[in-house]
Amino acid sequence: MSKYLELTPNKTYATAANAIKAVEKVFPPTGDNNLTYFLARTLDEKARFFPVFLGERAVQHGAHFHFNVAG
Repeated sequence: MSKYLELTPNKTYATAANAIKAVEKVFPPTGDNNLTYFLARTLDEKARFFPVFLGERAVQHGAHFHFNVAG
């Protein structure tokens, strides 16, 4: 059975690089976070980026306080 998931970002970024920097500010790549995320884009003409974290591990690390979390 398929499920439809529609996300409303709480914050968007003009470039993919800016979105990645925002993630790395909260979860530095040198830590043992080991969290999985991808970048999604808004559907409007501005096409802004926002990170979406995946899984329970992201919730346990508090990603939902800063970014969208799915799954």
